[in-house]
Amino acid sequence: MVDSLAFKLEALITIVDSHLGDDLQDLFRENNMPISLLTYGYGSAKSVVYDILGYGSSKKIISISLQTKDMSNYIVEQLHDKIDFSKPGTGVACTISISSASRVLSTTLQQAEKNLKIGSEDMAATSKEPYHLIITIVNSGYFEQVMEAAKAAGATGGTLVHARGLGSKEAIKYLGITIQPEKDLVLILAPQKNKLAIMENITREVGLNTAGKGICFSLPVNKALGLEASIDNFDEL
Repeated sequence: MVDSLAFKLEALITIVDSHLGDDLQDLFRENNMPISLLTYGYGSAKSVVYDILGYGSSKKIISISLQTKDMSNYIVEQLHDKIDFSKPGTGVACTISISSASRVLSTTLQQAEKNLKIGSEDMAATSKEPYHLIITIVNSGYFEQVMEAAKAAGATGGTLVHARGLGSKEAIKYLGITIQPEKDLVLILAPQKNKLAIMENITREVGLNTAGKGICFSLPVNKALGLEASIDNFDEL
């Protein structure tokens, strides 16, 4: 059964450097996060950039957690206090509203909020302008082409996750493509003003009519952390 109170729930997506994985997991455990998933990914910056900065690595820890909006605000504040997102290479975090959820899930998350004492501090992570999470799915090996197209339109970075696709007769019939098992999932956090240009560039360079056979879509973000640490001149570095 779908819960009508799901509009009060959010998904928190956090992408941090691999050496911060333990800190992230400790934070989740301390706050008894009811539902969280962890996986690995890779940043878009070249290794020489990390050598110059003396900080970070290309390997990233990606987490997706679910909670109420009040609990989400509290966890983002904890992230802001415990992880220095102002350092380039550290990572980013954002929250996205959940439009619907099962009643069991909604009840579980609301109970988790009750079990956690949450203060009423103002949130330092609230975005001054709306952001969107752009998600691109392309054939394996086209991550660099996605990022080149995205950066040409104003993106400052992205994260790669290796995934597997499942083919279907509908995809072949309506899209004219065969779904290959190996896929690159690319996550890009970008301002609203750059979203359309980034998506158009990605579609032009690695869209369905290209060898990349890519598709992309975006999700509106409620709050964001870490975007102030982006470096625009990666190539020059």
